[in-house]
Order: sequence, then structure tokens, then C-alpha cells
Amino acid sequence: MLSTITFLVILGILIVAHEFGHFIAAKLNGVGVERFAIGFGPCLFRKKAGETEFVICAFPLGGYVKLAGDNRPACKGLTNEFYSKPVGIRMRIVFAGPLFNYLLAFILFWTIALIGFPYPEPIVGKVKEGYPAAAAGVKEADRVLEVNGIKVDTWIDMTQLIRASKDKVELTLERDGKIISLPVSLEQTSLGDEMGRKRNVPVIGIEASSKMRIVKYNIVTGFVQGGKYLFEHTYITVLGFGYMILGKIPAKEAMVGPLGIWQFTSEAVRVGIVAVLLLMASLSVSLAIVNLFPLPVLDGGHLFLSMWEKIRRKPLSERVEDVLTKAGIGVIGLLFLFVFYNDIIKFGPRHRMWSGQKEQNAVVQNLSETDENKQ
Repeated sequence: MLSTITFLVILGILIVAHEFGHFIAAKLNGVGVERFAIGFGPCLFRKKAGETEFVICAFPLGGYVKLAGDNRPACKGLTNEFYSKPVGIRMRIVFAGPLFNYLLAFILFWTIALIGFPYPEPIVGKVKEGYPAAAAGVKEADRVLEVNGIKVDTWIDMTQLIRASKDKVELTLERDGKIISLPVSLEQTSLGDEMGRKRNVPVIGIEASSKMRIVKYNIVTGFVQGGKYLFEHTYITVLGFGYMILGKIPAKEAMVGPLGIWQFTSEAVRVGIVAVLLLMASLSVSLAIVNLFPLPVLDGGHLFLSMWEKIRRKPLSERVEDVLTKAGIGVIGLLFLFVFYNDIIKFGPRHRMWSGQKEQNAVVQNLSETDENKQ
């Protein structure tokens, strides 16, 4: 029950942020807003405030704002109508939706930095037989203090230093209150990266323990760290979509729909508030980027047509716009059916995403299964 409520709250916040971007941009640019709707289907709540009717519908899988004069054939040329405004103003209003999702993601990442982000401690949880670490004498529960003389505070710091090394590393360890140094050779092995692709990386054959370290930031450093989180998630998301479009990552592995998001939410709720906020921020970044795709009916499609209108200095014919809109609706419909079917296959009753501590580490580290806890 809690997972379902959290799922609905997350979707609601993402939708409200997106539509509020369109709403406030329209208001600031003198365009009337006739309706602000969350969800689709039967109306559950309706409230009129000024010229705008605020509506909540039964199926919270989207939303929209109905602007005055946003249908070109019905536009009467009034000053408060969408299509009466210059192309630049119309593009501003359209772009504001994805922009507000992006701003929401930044605020969430900033909040996570203030609350405290959990990082895995640089403590050895398992030493794999047949790998260099076992041969060198590394043991379970050893704490890694330094790699090649450089201090490490988290498992991620240690991983980056090991993977930047060539033939061997010098580990400074704490074991039973004693400090020891061990030279450890490196071995190339295939591990999955953030995008799920396999690549050869240098490892020593250890895995992280379940212990986590909470790192908190102040207002200023948290602002910077929030920007860093946002940049990293944007990079990974854009790269993932790029690889999917190029066929380097199967679409069925990269795409999730409502059932998949609900499953992620369930796992995040079990881990804690930071995981929930991280999930919401990641989804907000994805929503902003997806909405900028140049498909008709999406914001990116409207921006593309507006830019084309600006270049041509005249709009496309109504017939062409109608054909493009219907084609866009068809593509979106097919994608929805694909992700829904894919969700059933991936997250159906026979599927179990995570178990035990692997579940917690995966959710905390960007809610995706990677091999970053292996080194």
C-alpha cells in the first residue's frame, strides 16, 4: 500500500512540475490557461480559479494545460491566445515544461546532498578465490585506507583509483587495528557499466561489504554536489538513449513503463527516503529529456515545428500538421504498448529484481544493477 501511495505521489509531483512550467510560462507571457489537468479519464476533482479550471482525473499517467487559442484553426487572433504570440514566445512556453522537470531534479539532488548521500564503505566484504587480492593476502573485513598512497573515503573512490592503474596497486589496509601495505597485481575482467554494457576493466577480486557511509554537505557544497549529481544523471540518461537508438543497448532492457517504475518505487521505499528522492530525481531527468524528443505531441516535436516555422517564416499547412500529429500519436501509442508488454515480461509475478543487501546497494547506487561493488 505504501509503495502504491509513494508511486502515485512521485508521478503526481513530476506531472505537476512539468505542467506548472507550461502554466507559469504562459501566464508570464500573457497567454490564457483554460485548464490545468493532472491525469486522464474520468474527473475526480474540479476547481475553478479565475480563468483556469484545475482538474484531477482517475488515471495519473500524464497531464496537460489547455491554453487559450492553442488550436491554430480555432485561434481568433486575440492577444491572450497561444498562436497569436510570436514563435519565440511559443517556444518559451513549450520549453518551460521540460525545464521545470530539470529544475525539480536539481532541487531533489541538492536535498539529497543536504540529507546525506549513502556511499559504500571501502571495506572488503568478500575476497574471490583465484584473483590477485587473495594471492596477495587481502582478507574479508579489511578496510582500504589508501590506494597508491592516495586516501580513499568510499568504495567508489577506491574503485576509480584501481581502474586508473596499470599493472598493480599498492593497498594500505587497516586490519584488527594494525596498518599494513600490500602490493596487488591487476587482472582484466569483463564487468557491466552504468549502461549495462560489458567492458574489460582492471580488478583485484574483491567485493564491497554491506556497510554504508553517510556523507552530508552544507548549503553551498550541497548546491555544487547537487549540480554534479544532475550532470552525471543527465550524461548517463542521454548516453543510454543514444545507445538504445543506435542499437548498442536493446530497447527491452533500457525502457521501463508504469509497472517498472512501480517496482523501482517498491524497492526504493524499502531502502529509505534518500532512495525515493533519488528515484524521483532520476525520473524527472528522464522525463525532461524524453519530452524534448522531436516527436509530434511531445514538447520536442512542438519545438521542432516552431523552429521550422521560424526558418520558413510561415507555419506548416494544417493538413501536414494534422498528419504529423496523428503519426506522433501512433508512435507514442506503439511505444506505450511496447513498454507495458515489456514491463509484464520483466517485472511480472515470477520476476524478483533484487534480494538482500544487493538490493539496497543497487537502489542507492542510481537504482540500477551494476558491477561497481566488484573490484
